[in-house]
Amino acid sequence: MHAYDKKGEITINDIARELNIAPSTVSRALNDHPKISEATKVRVKSVAQDLGYELNRVASSLSKNKTNVIGVIIPHIGSQFFAKALSGIQEVAREKGYSVIISESNESVQQEVEMARVMNSARVDGLVCCLTMETKDVKHFSAFVKRGIPVAMFDRVNYAVPGPKVVVDNYEAGFEATEHLINLGCQRIAHLAGAPSSKIFEERAEGFKDALKKHDLSLLPQFLLASDLTEQDARDAVRLWFSLSERPDGIVAGSATTGLVIAAAAKSMGVELPRDLSIISLGNERCNEFVTPSLSAVDMPGYDMGKTAVSKLIDCIDSGKNDASITLKPIQLLIRNSSFKH
Repeated sequence: MHAYDKKGEITINDIARELNIAPSTVSRALNDHPKISEATKVRVKSVAQDLGYELNRVASSLSKNKTNVIGVIIPHIGSQFFAKALSGIQEVAREKGYSVIISESNESVQQEVEMARVMNSARVDGLVCCLTMETKDVKHFSAFVKRGIPVAMFDRVNYAVPGPKVVVDNYEAGFEATEHLINLGCQRIAHLAGAPSSKIFEERAEGFKDALKKHDLSLLPQFLLASDLTEQDARDAVRLWFSLSERPDGIVAGSATTGLVIAAAAKSMGVELPRDLSIISLGNERCNEFVTPSLSAVDMPGYDMGKTAVSKLIDCIDSGKNDASITLKPIQLLIRNSSFKH
């Protein structure tokens, strides 16, 4: 055995001495240079692992102008939809040899802007993003465009930013959820919507209104409320709706969380679900199955959307060409006890 650096730091020179080859050959093998044979790469990497050598990825990325790192900006890490999307993103990235940096905007456009700046400074090879509800101006992504760094967006997207988009038909989600309640016999249907500045919530609200029109049902005053979809918004909506002389007998909640809060608030007021009130949420959380009654939902395929977004992004990175494709993923209506009448 050879004596290594006194500080305990293993260098490529130590690996080269161990294998009796040139340090330059070690460096090329560790960086998968095409002129180095697979057998040599395996030998070098095996010894490097045995000795505890850590490749200086910063120096390596500077020399290759590639970091093999993908940035991800999402509104909420804690939601099941985004957790599933992250799972899909990380699975594909890992298979393709990329690491992932994850950041959370918390529905704040200011944080989204700051995270985009950080990702750009970190020299990520590409970015996957779902926009906040309040994002209108997308100039904070222009730095990526100027450097030729691809940006893939999913769910909440902005078509002014070049790059692949992965979405669902939000109009269909709003329409199907509302028509499901109508088919149950609901006549007075309310909708707690998201911010109208966000395209997906605008489209869902349009689907809601068109379903009512199709079945000749009136949109009653105050039965379509725009909000930030917070828990307090949901409680306030229930308090308002059940103070009216004409109370709703069906509610389309703008998110899984608000659906759960609406159900709990209505029950606390003595409303029996689904006899007096049927509820369905636009979005599904695992806990929807375990509350009483279980909460019906339109499920958005977060896992598949994440996988597709990062796959498209990596294709852009590898080819050096941007992709303007729009991928439409299917939604699924999950009927549970909150909207199931015997």
